[in-house]
Amino acid sequence: MRRRLLKAIFFLLIACGLVFFLWRGDGYLLIAYGTKTIEMTLWVAALALVLLYVAFWFVRKFLLGSVEMVRRFREMFLFGSVERAQKRAATGMVDYLTGDWLAAHKKLVRTLDKVEYPLANYIAAARSSFEMGDEAEADNILDKALTLAHSELPVALTRARLHVQSGRYEKAIEILKPIDIKMPRQAAVLDLMHHVYIAQKNWRALEDMFPAMRKAKVLSNVEFEELEVLLACEKMKAQSAQSKSLLIAERLPALQTLWKSYSRGVQKRPAVITAYAQALVENYQDQEAEVIVRKALASSWYEPLVGLYGRLQVKEIHSQIRTLEGWLKNNPQDPTLLLSMGRAMLRNQQWELAREYFQRSLNLQKSMEASMELSNLMEKMGEHQRANEYYRLSVELAGQHQESNKG
Repeated sequence: MRRRLLKAIFFLLIACGLVFFLWRGDGYLLIAYGTKTIEMTLWVAALALVLLYVAFWFVRKFLLGSVEMVRRFREMFLFGSVERAQKRAATGMVDYLTGDWLAAHKKLVRTLDKVEYPLANYIAAARSSFEMGDEAEADNILDKALTLAHSELPVALTRARLHVQSGRYEKAIEILKPIDIKMPRQAAVLDLMHHVYIAQKNWRALEDMFPAMRKAKVLSNVEFEELEVLLACEKMKAQSAQSKSLLIAERLPALQTLWKSYSRGVQKRPAVITAYAQALVENYQDQEAEVIVRKALASSWYEPLVGLYGRLQVKEIHSQIRTLEGWLKNNPQDPTLLLSMGRAMLRNQQWELAREYFQRSLNLQKSMEASMELSNLMEKMGEHQRANEYYRLSVELAGQHQESNKG
């Protein structure tokens, strides 16, 4: 504004000076060029100068306006206006969110440089290319996205997620680890790494990362509890496998040491108790497992523990049967408890009672375990045809179980 005011004062002074000189006398202007001469009064010369300036100003404005008009027409016909590009990008994002990869890719790629904040469009376009099977183009789009400000973390996460989706977990970790070192405690990075470690069953790495995840509040409290239980169970399974190389007398102390290292809250979780009891059974510590399982079921009924109790090879079989009978009074229609009771009766060589309990369990719930127990029992009792029928049923149920797991 100040500059315009100074220019206006300057031109006003020139105009006043010119009028002053013209007012003092007519005067004339002579222009000679070779043999040609042009002669005019100063008034005419001044008027011609003003007209020449005005004409120059109009021509300049016209040319500049024409260039801008051509540019706008070019954008409109080739790419559309900025407003149209914004709308096209928005509809492209909708197509991306609804899984229409082809439409999303087409719209987003054409408008990458036309939106104000294009990073999200770059990432969506790359993902769309990947979903259509063109990983090379996806990489190329992500490379271009790296030229934008603050794009390193989003681009790295996108690359890692694409590797995870393809099952290339090592490639994903190669991308995520340097980012985690450079930008520690990034919740999105830690969350993706934890999913990769779970897919790899890399429980040691996940356990090492667990404190950082808790500080960064990557998961909800419920999810953290579930993850803590999972890690405790997997660690117990690993300890069970390691303990098998020890002497029998050394196995129980090794398992107990790990159990005592867990917090009280973790020790109360039924899944962790089951993992501990199973580890004891695998290392021939059934008597210790019986105490653990019986106490746990006295406070909280948990089906896997009920099933495990029936498989325990304890010295006092009659005491185990009495415990099971006490539970049956309160849970007479529990198929897992009936199955465990049948197993206890089978070990006590009460075959008819074992058959009765197995059949009751199978009537309440078609299970592969109950049908297999009946098949084996019928074979021992010499009823080969019935044994074959139960065996075929167990195979059928096993196939159904596999199909449901795939689904």
